Amino acid sequence: PRGHRHVRAQGVSLQANRVDEGCPNRRQATLSSAVALLGIAAPPAAAKAPDAGGARLASLTPATLATAKGKVFVITGATSGVGLEAARSLVCNGAEVYVCGRTMGKAKEAVLDIQEGSGQPVLGKAIPLELNLASFASVRQFADQWKATVKRPIDVLALNAGLALKTGLKPEEAPLSQDGLELTVATNHLGHFLLYNLIEDQLSPSARVVVTASSVHDPATGDPGSQATLGNLSGLGKKGPSGLMVDGGAYDSGKSYKDSKLCNVLFTLELARRLQRRGSAVTVTCLSPGLIPSKTFFRNQSSGFADVFAFAAKNVLRIAETTEFGGDTLCYMALDPSLQGKSGLFYSAIPPGQHVFVEKQPSPEALNEAEAQALWQRSAQIVGV
Repeated sequence: PRGHRHVRAQGVSLQANRVDEGCPNRRQATLSSAVALLGIAAPPAAAKAPDAGGARLASLTPATLATAKGKVFVITGATSGVGLEAARSLVCNGAEVYVCGRTMGKAKEAVLDIQEGSGQPVLGKAIPLELNLASFASVRQFADQWKATVKRPIDVLALNAGLALKTGLKPEEAPLSQDGLELTVATNHLGHFLLYNLIEDQLSPSARVVVTASSVHDPATGDPGSQATLGNLSGLGKKGPSGLMVDGGAYDSGKSYKDSKLCNVLFTLELARRLQRRGSAVTVTCLSPGLIPSKTFFRNQSSGFADVFAFAAKNVLRIAETTEFGGDTLCYMALDPSLQGKSGLFYSAIPPGQHVFVEKQPSPEALNEAEAQALWQRSAQIVGV
């Protein structure tokens, strides 16, 4: 998933939630189970659902998209989901977009998709680059390659890539990054933190940095399961069982995702303060593109549950957005003239499923400046900048 609002089942075997299209009763039972597991009450059956199919962000105008022409974008996680759709819109409007993927193969496939599958003229350029955010070495190699061969001032740096693991994993099942750290926070926060610090000097004088976070960084959203909190950062950067959670607590893959999104917002607000103190014209904002039940959203879950979840989110609960809408939200943050010169803002697709995108106040913990400074300092020590 690429920064989407994650509403996931907690403590259940998703492999058991298989959809049998030939058995309506079983399918209905599975749907009911999924709705219950989402932790949100379904609306009355008579309520009319808005059409989520093909819904776009109305406030992103053609005139705004046209301003992408000639600009240089770097988008992490641009091989699928929100990142791919944003890259597609930008390239079609004349931007030069560097499509970053975990492997060069994935990046090249995404570029081919943009070039041949957009259904409209492609006025700009899409260039594939390899960037594995779960490897500090890969991030450093990317930065070195950019400075040695690309040498282009970056107008928009979109820190968009994200990872969410299957819930209910045992500590011994917790995947680790190539540097031996818990994979979710290493990818979603530390990899991006290192990337920004390595290529900060490659940004254009008035560049925009856009961070894909999530509304689940805020416990007030009522997302099921344990809520985001970083404690005193005692587990961040540690290896072994005591380092699987930022707060040093017991391993919980669902909470780890929420914690990583809280790190994203804390990073955004701390970076905004640092840029302002330096008198820089570079700005940084973050966003939550809403719940987008795409195939990539569920790549760590069973396909049966993915189908049921997507159906429930779109047609029963009516809380889903399209990947195109998600891509539009990233483009809006990158281009909209109303955001020129503004920094430290958080925008979210609230209320869910209504296809609107507005500024929201982050959680109280995300506004904690002392915590943000401590996170920055600790992250810098871990990644070596």
